[in-house]
Amino acid sequence: MRNLAFAAGLLLTTCLAAGPAIMADTTEIQDSYIAISGPGVSLGTASELSASGSGTGYSYSSTGFTCTGSPTTCPYGTGFTYSAYGTYTVTVTAATAGSYYVGAYFDAELSLPFYNEYAAVNGSAGAGQSWEVGSALSATTANDTLNNKLKDTNGIPMGTSNFSGTGTNGDVSFAIGFNETLAAGEVETVTFDISATNPGGFNIEQVHPIDGTNSSATVAYFSATESAVACPAGSKNPACAPPPPPGVPEPSSLMLLGTSLCGLLGLRKKLFS
Repeated sequence: MRNLAFAAGLLLTTCLAAGPAIMADTTEIQDSYIAISGPGVSLGTASELSASGSGTGYSYSSTGFTCTGSPTTCPYGTGFTYSAYGTYTVTVTAATAGSYYVGAYFDAELSLPFYNEYAAVNGSAGAGQSWEVGSALSATTANDTLNNKLKDTNGIPMGTSNFSGTGTNGDVSFAIGFNETLAAGEVETVTFDISATNPGGFNIEQVHPIDGTNSSATVAYFSATESAVACPAGSKNPACAPPPPPGVPEPSSLMLLGTSLCGLLGLRKKLFS
């Protein structure tokens, strides 16, 4: 059985319902998880409220999510911010060959009421990429992320306004994951991004529409990219044999050179005989 654990978790315990009205340009991360599993990864224990970390065979870091204010404005530590926009980069070095998984789950609140949101899916997911949109009020999407069981379904498409609690919109959470087969020593890099502008390609669009508290809609686009490098510096991949030293011709080149020299020697003898 593959190892599976939380590589990073952001948890913000602010009670939105009891707080003041948040206008459309104020966002925050309510909850998030980075999940990594594979036959050659030692994940250790869960790490909450952390913007970066590492372990045997993996590392992760974030930009844009870190609160840089005083302890008064960062009461829960420095692993999150009151903005939902930012980037997480995860790197995994395959200690052994096999199947690896990297997934990210986010519950981004775009405005109040937080339960008046919906999602749209733009583009098509790539090979080995999975995704899911679901209600943050249940643990389904988070659990599916952690267990590599994302369903490729949008559970909260555009519906009717839920501003008064009677519509079909909801509290959107979303996740994207990648399954990749890696050779020993191969390095996989996955970047998760939440942006206010559409990055193009496959992405999940979260929308808080105009309602009684918001005079304009607020949008967030969740996307991810993945790449694997077979022969980074220090790779243990047996397929990454070092190239021949410079200045040493290939055997075929030596044979061609020898044949050319023999031809020139024969021509010289014929000319001077």
